[in-house]
Amino acid sequence: MAGCCIAAHAQCSSPSGPTAGEDARIAQLYSQQKWAEVVRVAETRNTRDADANFDLGMSLAHLGRWKEAHRALLAGAHACPTQKRFPIELAGVAFEQKQYAEAARWLRRGLHLDPKDEYANNFLGTVYYLSGNLDAAIRYWNRVQKPRIAALDLDPHARIHRLLLDRSFAFAPASILRQGQLATTETRLDSLGIFPAWNLRLDPRSDGTFNAVFRAEELNGFGGSRLEALVSTLGGLPYATAYPRYTNIGRSAMNFDSLLRWDPQKRRAWLSLSAPLHELPQRRWDVSADWRNENWAIRRSFTGAAPLLGSLHLDRELAAANFTGMPRGRLRWSLGAELSHRTFTDVTYGSALTPTLITPGFAIKQLASIDTRLADAPQHRFTLDAGAGSDLGRTFASSSRVFEKLQGSALAHWFPQFTGDRYELSQQLRAGKIFGTAPFDELYLLGMDRDDTNLWMRAHIATRDGRKGSGPTGDGYFLANTDFYRRLYGNGLISIHAGPLLDIARVSAPTTGLSTPQWLVDTGVEARLTVLHTSVVLSYGRDLRTGANAFYGALSPQNVAP
Repeated sequence: MAGCCIAAHAQCSSPSGPTAGEDARIAQLYSQQKWAEVVRVAETRNTRDADANFDLGMSLAHLGRWKEAHRALLAGAHACPTQKRFPIELAGVAFEQKQYAEAARWLRRGLHLDPKDEYANNFLGTVYYLSGNLDAAIRYWNRVQKPRIAALDLDPHARIHRLLLDRSFAFAPASILRQGQLATTETRLDSLGIFPAWNLRLDPRSDGTFNAVFRAEELNGFGGSRLEALVSTLGGLPYATAYPRYTNIGRSAMNFDSLLRWDPQKRRAWLSLSAPLHELPQRRWDVSADWRNENWAIRRSFTGAAPLLGSLHLDRELAAANFTGMPRGRLRWSLGAELSHRTFTDVTYGSALTPTLITPGFAIKQLASIDTRLADAPQHRFTLDAGAGSDLGRTFASSSRVFEKLQGSALAHWFPQFTGDRYELSQQLRAGKIFGTAPFDELYLLGMDRDDTNLWMRAHIATRDGRKGSGPTGDGYFLANTDFYRRLYGNGLISIHAGPLLDIARVSAPTTGLSTPQWLVDTGVEARLTVLHTSVVLSYGRDLRTGANAFYGALSPQNVAP
């Protein structure tokens, strides 16, 4: 049995009288490994102390009588809750029955009593490793100076330059793989933008070390296959949008992304090129250009009676450059600059629009952001990420103005089950504020609007008759998105998740017509369909304040262009 190496006996109470002799007899038989005799003698007693229950439980375990062994060890644990040997051996019983979740629970209890127990830490790391949770396995193995990596086996089919792929791994052979190194490696591999799915496996060797084996699905060109290229590029055809993408140019993880939208009410062309700097995956540059030609009609609702509170036509051209650094772990920061030019025509002023908001001409912005992981409990499959961003801008109209956009976010993500993704819960909090006077198109836009905002309120559609302006818009906001998903189907190529949602928001606006000052509460249901690494979201939302219903379909907000 996996847990049969605990030999120390410690009594919670000292037996006396005739039972003392029986205890000594049981202990002697146990030391002689006469398991059946231990069971026979111990089961004749009406009461047993902790040591007798331990000997009985371990003997039953050696005989493969797992349920009875569990009962005996559990009785001992109740009698002596401060002794680590009972939860550790209960974990061994569960492990032999392949009940890994229960084994992990007992081992964590044992380590709560003695966090430095070498056997329990190694055992718990093994349980998580066999359950497919490498992050948690590394956490506990590191306490006993494991796992030592003997060799790194990279995917022989990967087309990316070998030097660049090598540098993505923050650990090296002949060393111990640390939890922080694993997090750094995961961040670098994800930042390359060419591995939609990858796996790092540790294969044990006879000498106690491991081979680290990396295998991945790699995107090259327009996609891994013609079907995948068609799905990712033409997935937006129902709403007059295409997403041409070309990845891993010259095998250097240089990626070209774009969005082309020919909707007559909101034309847009966005292009981006990014790549590692000097073949270092922890440093990345990107340049982008964005052109918009949009008609806005400001209304308080996307349906029903809603008077026009202002309108305009916007032409905007923008160019931006960013540099991103990923020094260690999940820490990521970026610095950049942006130059834009905007023209406003056909402006109808009203309660939503004032001349102050209509700021044509050139503007520049300094961009800065930082993201990190605040909490990571892989043994509970829980993470908490946070980020902050600042855009410091200046407009050059008839009178120059300076403005500052600040945003912050926190995302808690939890898979409540020990393995798998049958259930998934996420809670995201975001807030933003603009100081100074920013051009109208710099205001925060909440609601459902494909590709132009990821601040989703799923009972508020931000367009009406194709024109933008029916979603809450302002210079400050608070937004909380709660999602609970259940996996309904999955076969490796297609997965379907669905569940309830709750969105809560409040928006402050520079004019009375742009948004209501009241709290907004949306509830409903969302389904997420993933096909060949492209996610489509179908949602139904109900506005609890007005009773309005909204049905919407779009690509996942993770695909939204900035």
